[in-house]
Amino acid sequence: MANKKSIVRAVRDNDENIEDVVVGNSAAEILDLNEVIVAKCELSQLKTVTFQDFPQDVVLQIDSSDGFDTYLFHELELGAEDRKPWLRFLCHHPNKYWEGRWGLATLLAAVRDEVSHYDGIEIDHIDLEDDWKQLALRIEVTTGPMADQINEKAKLIKEILAAAEVGLEGMRWNPEYETNESSFCKEVISPLLRRMGFMAVRYLHGTREYGKDFTFSELSPFGHLRHYGLQAKAGDVSGEVNSAIDEILGQVKDAFVMPYYELGSREPRYISTFIVAM
Repeated sequence: MANKKSIVRAVRDNDENIEDVVVGNSAAEILDLNEVIVAKCELSQLKTVTFQDFPQDVVLQIDSSDGFDTYLFHELELGAEDRKPWLRFLCHHPNKYWEGRWGLATLLAAVRDEVSHYDGIEIDHIDLEDDWKQLALRIEVTTGPMADQINEKAKLIKEILAAAEVGLEGMRWNPEYETNESSFCKEVISPLLRRMGFMAVRYLHGTREYGKDFTFSELSPFGHLRHYGLQAKAGDVSGEVNSAIDEILGQVKDAFVMPYYELGSREPRYISTFIVAM
């Protein structure tokens, strides 16, 4: 049974009237008590709080001065529907005070188009005609710690923003990609695979990937899923003794033999194609 101090709960009196909304071991500020209870809290209150048993009639609101490190999405809502928790990142910005490289409507339209290449995230609302431009992104989450998932999904939004900017400007090769494998994967390989239409693109590096930095799938002409693995290498690959090529050959063997699992699924998947990207 979950510790009450680790969850969000609505406190009611004997007549079922709302007395308080408690986040972990502290109270949130109640803003509205209509059909949905809207309450405001601080991100710091969510460090030990999970989405487990999130009340279906409660929505939490959080503000962030740095946009949760996205620079655009300064408001966040947390809720649950049919026992499935969700996050809603909101951009609500006056066009008058926007000083970005591209017009705000142009950038948000590019973000909207880029979202279609990602799983588990959708456009919840968009208004590019009003003087205050609006874009809301709704993202699926699991029942784990709230603060960790907010940070994780904010990183996903930053990746989408970067891909949207590439779409507006065009791809420019950064010399860092030749030495920094992480940047090469996140800024080149990941958006490329998504734009190519592959499904379930997952960057696995550092999580027991067994030779696979990426896994992704496509629907074959026969209606079956074909699964791929990709290993990314930054820099030169030599054929000397104890070389990087020997390492890659070992990773190829592991990649085909060891299955991988999609989030929320226990069904093993085996790749049929392995790609080395350099």
